[in-house]
Amino acid sequence: MLTAEEIQKTYATALKHQNAKNFDEALKIYGRLLKSNPNIAEAHYQIGRILCQTDAARSALKHLRKATELRPKEQAVWHALATAVALGGDRKTEEEFLSALKTAPVSTEFRIGLQDRFGARRSSTSPAMGGVKPSDIDRMVAAMNSGKYAEAERLASTVAQKFPKSAIARNILGAAQMCQRKIREAESNFRTAINLDPGYAEAHDNLGRLYMESERFEDAAASFRTAVGIAPGMFNALIALASAQTRLGRPAAALPLLERAIDINRTSPDPHRALGNALVRLNKHDEAVKAFEKAIELWNGTIPEDLIALLGTAQARAGKDDEALANFNLALSKNQDSPIAVTGKAQLLQTLGQFDESRDLFIRAFDLDPNNGENYRQFSASYKAKAGDPFVERMKAKYDDPRLADMDRMNIGFAIAKLLEDTKDYTHVFKYLNDANALMCKVYPYDIAKRLRDVELVKKSFDDFDWKSVKLDGTTDFAPIFVTGMPRSGTTLIEQIISSHSTVTGAGEVGEAARTAHNLIIRRGRNRHISEVPNEDLVKLGFDFEALIRDRFPDSGRITDKSIQSYMSLGILKLAMPNARFVVVRRDPRDNLLSMYKNKFPDNTHLYAYDQRDLATYYSTFVEMIDFWRERVPDWFYEVQYEELVANPEEETRKLIAACGLEWEDACLNFHENKRKIETLSVYQARQPISKASVALWQRYEKDLKPMLDALKEGGHVPG
Repeated sequence: MLTAEEIQKTYATALKHQNAKNFDEALKIYGRLLKSNPNIAEAHYQIGRILCQTDAARSALKHLRKATELRPKEQAVWHALATAVALGGDRKTEEEFLSALKTAPVSTEFRIGLQDRFGARRSSTSPAMGGVKPSDIDRMVAAMNSGKYAEAERLASTVAQKFPKSAIARNILGAAQMCQRKIREAESNFRTAINLDPGYAEAHDNLGRLYMESERFEDAAASFRTAVGIAPGMFNALIALASAQTRLGRPAAALPLLERAIDINRTSPDPHRALGNALVRLNKHDEAVKAFEKAIELWNGTIPEDLIALLGTAQARAGKDDEALANFNLALSKNQDSPIAVTGKAQLLQTLGQFDESRDLFIRAFDLDPNNGENYRQFSASYKAKAGDPFVERMKAKYDDPRLADMDRMNIGFAIAKLLEDTKDYTHVFKYLNDANALMCKVYPYDIAKRLRDVELVKKSFDDFDWKSVKLDGTTDFAPIFVTGMPRSGTTLIEQIISSHSTVTGAGEVGEAARTAHNLIIRRGRNRHISEVPNEDLVKLGFDFEALIRDRFPDSGRITDKSIQSYMSLGILKLAMPNARFVVVRRDPRDNLLSMYKNKFPDNTHLYAYDQRDLATYYSTFVEMIDFWRERVPDWFYEVQYEELVANPEEETRKLIAACGLEWEDACLNFHENKRKIETLSVYQARQPISKASVALWQRYEKDLKPMLDALKEGGHVPG
């Protein structure tokens, strides 16, 4: 327990970090305070404020509720809780807040002010008129509504000069200027309107839209947060904030906002469209398809080509390739220069191995959407650059543009690094790689301690259990082949080899079985022992997975599931599906982790991969789990060493196919001719013959990889 003086000093240190926007450090220090004394109201309050500022308002609610319990007379605490409810709450949360507010020991005026925010789903606030007549406002608004922006600017400028304290005149003036692309003038007038009336939600919303158009996404999100905090029922601001969060790589934070927007207006397609975008980023592609389909259903009039293309993108990610291609072509028939349709079709054709047509579409996309960094990164995955390649210089010029958003610069950084390696310009690769990875760490901070805790909980759940003596009754005969290992270890290559067999379909990274198995023992940071899991739940796991696969691949015999995390729950999966086979892929960690550091993974996955020491620590936990299973069930899985496979392809491939319980077929040696869809980062390599080119590649970057190599040596994974 800290003394009062120690608490005060620690709090001051945390507040200093908070004011400097070192939010992670501030949260850690506040967390230590609460561990010492969970009833420090100030720590709960500040944690809640930080979480609201960082799009984690749902998590802020519990801290701010606790702060109101501890300091019920503090208006600032109730104000912060109201903001958290506005940003992260649903209708029930809102009702609970208003009920608690009724009995809060605060002034009547303050209570009514907060209640009015939520009253009748209030959508905005009355701005400061500053003496302007309603008839003047009507004239300005009429000019705006009829598209006469220059006239609206002239009228608003005259009114603003005559009535300098009118926030509404400045807001309309800024809106007219924004429509004419007078960005600096518009920003100045929106800011003036906000200074005149800080509670003017529409001015904050307009400023956010200006920032969105200028690709200043963090600034946009901050303005939209303020607008929604002031007016929780402001429909357009809810959608705009959700869209900004999705664009910034925080799609989970968008979901509660869009739920509220749909609740406010059930006939608008806009929140469903934004919801589809967020769900795509969350890799919930089937749900995204439904959201886009709902947006199309609600659309009044001619359906825009970009919405059709967005549906196609979600369908492609959900494995509905024929439907996706049809929608891309439909969108392009409406507008051959639709950026979303061009890019979506390019990405789909790339996964199908149609690289030439895909390349041409990506090049068109560069002109149509020149600041979209993801297009450059996707393009580089299947493009082989040569010395003096014009695409390298084009990307470098774009990368150096100071107006480029962080996420776009990150994507282009990964692309440039890949193309420089193609051209053997190894000296400059890490300049771009280190910057790109640092940007990923900034957007997706990761705590490696979470992984260490997770592994310990899993091992604790599985220890002291006689795996081989357990035989469940009534299990499925389904016999999937799980291919697992570290990302970029060669799992895609192995799946491509196995799925080239005439009786096997490559299902890619399905993930459902591994996820379900993990959830049987780990819930909300707590674990239960495998012996406590009911047998019927284990049996159900196998049948549910079989049903899922039969639905997705109705004509398949056996399938491969290349879910990276399967090794974590190998024992559970084997109990549930006794006929399943497991292939664990191993690779020299120096090459394996270098390959990970060179790539950007799908959003919210493998977040440890962007820090060299975290990579080495994570690799240690992978080895730890494989050793765990080898000690207990060594004959339940087969290990492939990547370097041995590329050195002796036929010998190692024959052993692999036999380990999967399959008869030999020559097609497994010609796996690069397999035309199946490949959606991983190995989209190009997996369609090439086996090559030794990437073996010992780490040696070219030994100095650049020093943090990772030192950590691997410390862990005993490479020679010292």
